[in-house]
Amino acid sequence: MKITMTERAQTTKTINPLHFEDLEPHRFEDLVRNLIYDFKPWQSIEATGRGGSDDGFDIRAWESTKEIINQDDEGGEEGSVSVEGNIWMIQCKREKQLGPSRVKKIIKDGVDKSNPPYGYILVAPANFSKKSYDAFREELRIRGVLEFQLWGRSELEDMLFMPKNDHILFAFFGTSLVTRKRARSTEVKFAINNKNKLFRVLSKSSYSNTLRESILVRDFNDTNYPWEKEYKDFDKNPRWEEHVVIGYDPEGLVVHVREWYAFVDFDKKKFDFTKAVDLVNRQGEIRKNKRDHSKEEKVRDFWRHFPRKNQTKFIIHGIIPFEDILIIDDKGDVLNQFPHIFINFKFKPYRGPFRGYWYYLENSGQKVNFDDSFKRIKVFPSKSKFPKVKKGKLYKDKSVQWDEETLRLFKINNDIINVLFDVDDKYSFLSQRDAILVAGADSNNEQTFIKVTYKKETTVGKYLKDHPEQYVKEGLERQVGRSVKNKEKLTVFEFDRAYEWEFKR
Repeated sequence: MKITMTERAQTTKTINPLHFEDLEPHRFEDLVRNLIYDFKPWQSIEATGRGGSDDGFDIRAWESTKEIINQDDEGGEEGSVSVEGNIWMIQCKREKQLGPSRVKKIIKDGVDKSNPPYGYILVAPANFSKKSYDAFREELRIRGVLEFQLWGRSELEDMLFMPKNDHILFAFFGTSLVTRKRARSTEVKFAINNKNKLFRVLSKSSYSNTLRESILVRDFNDTNYPWEKEYKDFDKNPRWEEHVVIGYDPEGLVVHVREWYAFVDFDKKKFDFTKAVDLVNRQGEIRKNKRDHSKEEKVRDFWRHFPRKNQTKFIIHGIIPFEDILIIDDKGDVLNQFPHIFINFKFKPYRGPFRGYWYYLENSGQKVNFDDSFKRIKVFPSKSKFPKVKKGKLYKDKSVQWDEETLRLFKINNDIINVLFDVDDKYSFLSQRDAILVAGADSNNEQTFIKVTYKKETTVGKYLKDHPEQYVKEGLERQVGRSVKNKEKLTVFEFDRAYEWEFKR
């Protein structure tokens, strides 16, 4: 699986650019003629270009005849005269690029300086520059044209996307915004109905983002469920998958796709992860006992003996849009006893049925900064080559002697006290993987030990520089029972809580 540093894949639904260049030249003229009908109150419009001898005119049009009425001093009518409407010349050029010099040439070849039309329109599916507009105005003024318009691609599309011209858009390009709006309205209602049903099925709290609900995502076109062997490529390209919904996004369901053990070095901006074990808890795998617990133990043990600051999880989330869901079966079946969701979206190898996905690193339950500047290195072995779990020595005749407050905090939560400090070589005999009894920490008549996961030699000053929080120094001095100086040698033991039975397996 290739992981890229991208955020969620965005999907948009827009009208693609109109392909004016696909229209036959006379058909393009027909399009323009349809668009100018509402431009002026015309008396007549002639498609002169279709006749083959147009004298530079593709379309010629006359404004409606105007009647001017004279009135006497008392407001009575003395007489009237009809004035013929102005003539307009419309030229159509089905060219995608028209620079200033080309615009000037079109006007020079088409507009007679000695007998100019009143108005002029040049139409082309091009994106005109400011220089082209300037050349257009200058050349027409020289020729005595009083009113003029330059219609480029943007102007044409704006006119075609107006509701009143929807019939023209459909006639020439086979698409209708009115129809699309109706279809979009149906899509929105469909998506809302799916969202509301999922709220009822998956969570009493509609907008909860702490869900942990399994769903079976199924390909609507599949007809072989539940027989996986009907597909030779099912492992790489499954037609149904169990996923865990963890929350809602405005666009759809947020799914916990993968969670892998990872390593990160923030100082050097390097990372690695292993796909040997997927940590997402899926009901079906647990119920069918499909998890390889021996392998999981090896991978976790390997990861757990990194320095705690390097221990991370690589987490991937995916999104299933509400609008992609065709059917929601809230009961499921005897094999997968949780909701089934059918979608009409192609399952892709490793990507699954998701329209988009995003990911992040997590350390001790907190998201950490992680971007394209991080380089992946080789830290984990291949999936099948994780070493067996090794056991260190179990010290029952020796014990950690903590002060009353440290011992109290340790009993409350191992995450509060998870480091053993030594400045007097009191615990120098301890190595990584060794376990030692904690005096006074017995629970339910069972002795409690700590197992060393990482051991580091440093100085008090260097450690406190990396951990400047005041409570760290206070905890250190509380454990060693005195004030410490920056130059003193310090041994840091990171540990997990452990019990004697773990060393007897």
